[in-house]
Amino acid sequence: MRLVLALLSCLLSISVMAQDSLLRGDTIREVSVRGHRLNTFLLDAPNGISRIDLRMMDEMPRILGNADPMHYAQLLPGVQTNSEYDAGLHVQGCDNAHNIISINGVPLYNVSHLLGFFSVFNTPHFATMQLARSAVNASMDNRLGAHVNMLMADSLRQTTSGDVSIGPISSQGTLRLSTGLHSLLTISARQAYLNLLYGQWMKIETEVMRYNFGDYNLSWLWQPNDRHNISIDFYHGNDRATYSDDDYLLDTGLKWGNTMAALHVNSMLGRDSQLRQTLYYTHSYNTFSLDMSSLQVDVPSSISDVGYRADLKTGALSTGVQVVAHTISPQDPSVNGLFTIDHVTQPRQHTIESAVYADYTLQTGAVSTTAGLRTIYYQYGDYRRVALDPVVSVTCQLNAESQLILRSSLKHQYLHRSGFSDMGLPTEFWFSASHQFPAQYAWNMSLGFDTWTKNRMYHFTLETYYKRLYHQQEYSGNVFNVLYSSYDLQSMLLHGQGYNYGVNVLIEKRKGKLTGWLSYTWGRAMRRFCERGYQGWYPANHERPHELNMVATYRLNSHWSFGGTYVFASGTPFTAPRKFFLLNESLVSVFDEHNANRLNSYMRLDLSINYDFRQRQGRRSGVNLSIYNVTMHRNDIYYRLKIYQDRFAAKPFRFLLTIMPSINYYYQF
Repeated sequence: MRLVLALLSCLLSISVMAQDSLLRGDTIREVSVRGHRLNTFLLDAPNGISRIDLRMMDEMPRILGNADPMHYAQLLPGVQTNSEYDAGLHVQGCDNAHNIISINGVPLYNVSHLLGFFSVFNTPHFATMQLARSAVNASMDNRLGAHVNMLMADSLRQTTSGDVSIGPISSQGTLRLSTGLHSLLTISARQAYLNLLYGQWMKIETEVMRYNFGDYNLSWLWQPNDRHNISIDFYHGNDRATYSDDDYLLDTGLKWGNTMAALHVNSMLGRDSQLRQTLYYTHSYNTFSLDMSSLQVDVPSSISDVGYRADLKTGALSTGVQVVAHTISPQDPSVNGLFTIDHVTQPRQHTIESAVYADYTLQTGAVSTTAGLRTIYYQYGDYRRVALDPVVSVTCQLNAESQLILRSSLKHQYLHRSGFSDMGLPTEFWFSASHQFPAQYAWNMSLGFDTWTKNRMYHFTLETYYKRLYHQQEYSGNVFNVLYSSYDLQSMLLHGQGYNYGVNVLIEKRKGKLTGWLSYTWGRAMRRFCERGYQGWYPANHERPHELNMVATYRLNSHWSFGGTYVFASGTPFTAPRKFFLLNESLVSVFDEHNANRLNSYMRLDLSINYDFRQRQGRRSGVNLSIYNVTMHRNDIYYRLKIYQDRFAAKPFRFLLTIMPSINYYYQF
């Protein structure tokens, strides 16, 4: 308001002076308007969708030279921090398998690198990341959890630009080429050389690991005129890892990867009508192989999609249609060697998901109401289902700076995911909803409060949520079930239901040299299973009741900037062994109550320093020094059974390195 008054005063004085300039000799005084520059990387979140400006990654600590957007999404309220070996997002108590993660709306099914340490996204290739903690409109896909979308910049550049980053385990580069007045080509690549520099660090006693990965992106944008644009997206990535342990005479091979291609056509049909169409193909695969003495095991799985969607927005009405054909090969183990065990071959699954949806927004005074309905048809063999998923959002504008938001929705999910490890390894797999494994669904309700103060310098949000989940699955087996018994997926899954509830708080400073946010989440995620021996309610495997996150960046001058993150969280549940004994020279474990114990609390402080050599004519170069886990806190990842010759014990397994310094050179032009 002060800025507006100052400008009006200035304009008024100019008008008076122009009319009276022949009679008076006054001069116009200089008017100085001062304010704080908006430096926030958390962009405003219309319709409940949080947006992160990915330029934030330039200022933040880098894990082994990589600043990963999924890693920083875990620092938002309502999103739980995981262990170093799990890059998944557990949002509002939901499992990582309940999320959909996409590039410009096209899903990817396995986005973890380096045992889950960071994701497959080459950050400079993208402009923003969107995160919806639950469904906020009917157009969102059939998932119970969060919706994460990596978005490209939608504007053309007439000059060539790019980013180069050289780190201790990988290097990456992005090049943006103007291919004419109306088109732009963006190419990105990242390749690891972990074994070259860190080979000795990956050897612990008798355990040796080798690992490599690569990511490659290509995007082309063509805007023939102001009303139409066509874009093409392509991504391919792969991981290769081996692990051996001489104590067990064990050698394992791990392979996984993604391929995605999409064509997007956007058209302005009228003054306020826009049509967006997408045709895409996406494929994800993983293979786990094991060679143990005279035993050989292969456990492959894959999922492929061919899809089309069209979204039309005209005024207050948004509507669309979506069709996806899934081809799924669930986990299908083959065992050769000393054991002659019959494994039933898992048939390839062909599934159809289709939906028609619409949302309408009605503005009545200070109250805005959006109501939507998603009609779904699903088919897998003779399993056919029709579902109606409603979503309602009511926003009450209390004043110019504050609002209340009430949301409620019903969501179905027709793809299940399971496996005997959630450590970012290729041992998890997808399978279709069927008579044996009914479709999951969840009711969700949330109430939120948003407000800004000090000319929008400070932002405060408070949200409480409740979610009821049905037809939940949890894997109760392990790799030995594949080796020593007839493989039966049905017998390895627990079936049940659950509920999540909690409170999220965010305090953000958006302007000035020092910016960042503090978030606190308190939440419970409880499950109940129908199988014998699982009586009562249990905390979900990923549950962390308390979590505190802090993120800060400080720009000292044109050369020096600093960044830091701090995480403190409750330990996750686990089922502890009560006792061990030998029976016929075989080790037998007797376990305590399911998920009755917890790992120690998780704590981590990361710091970074950026030094820019120079910034002129759009060029920037410098060095980033990052330290991961400055306090060297030993964080538990899980409990494991370790055998030492004639002794054995269950002990917590911790991340191999207590502290990880990293230096990274970057160049932007």
